[in-house]
Amino acid sequence: MSNEVVAALAGAVVGAVLGSGITLLIEWWKGRTRRKAHWAALAAEMDYCRDGAETYLRDKPAAPLYRLPTVAYAHSLPALLEEAALLDETDTRKLLSFFNEVETFNRGLDQVDRARLITDPAEQERNIQAEYTRNRLKAESLAREYYDDAKAVVGKYR
Repeated sequence: MSNEVVAALAGAVVGAVLGSGITLLIEWWKGRTRRKAHWAALAAEMDYCRDGAETYLRDKPAAPLYRLPTVAYAHSLPALLEEAALLDETDTRKLLSFFNEVETFNRGLDQVDRARLITDPAEQERNIQAEYTRNRLKAESLAREYYDDAKAVVGKYR
């Protein structure tokens, strides 16, 4: 084998390795950026939910017009699980618990709206008060207990 053939083969191998390496580096960087965006979205949504729950506790409306968002939860958490960016079962459970409480709080607010449709005033008031009491408990656990655990998970992976 001549020196020219060896040089050509070496150049081809080096080119292939560099090309593959650059492609892998770009894909790694894109994935890293995407994961950071998902974690940031979850963190922002969690803060917004905690603030909404604290507003509910402070202002004491039976059923405000707002609901707590779950957009990042619906899109970012599945993506992080798919990319294996969240591997710990306990951490996953903490995030799921937080957002489950968000969803139950939102359902509770919807229950108050449905209770307003009851025609008997006494029964309507009883139902609204019962739902309001449950919603306050949900808001308290969401803003304090579940938030702290889930926020610690996000901080661990960001």
